[in-house]
Amino acid sequence: MSEHEQFMLEKRKLDGFAAQKFNIVGVKEDLEGAWLQLEHPGGETATLHLKTANARKYYATLLIRQGQEHN
Repeated sequence: MSEHEQFMLEKRKLDGFAAQKFNIVGVKEDLEGAWLQLEHPGGETATLHLKTANARKYYATLLIRQGQEHN
């Protein structure tokens, strides 16, 4: 799978969680990528592993947007 295809797959997963109103509540970055902890207002939790650099940049923009919505 190409880097772009991998990014698009990770982006679709992240967008799916965002569409379901999950919020990013924690991030752990290491050499293998970013591990996002997601939480739904109803209490459900999920973890998403992002490996591509573009997906890691994309979650950062979502995190900033999330912060702006909560202010």
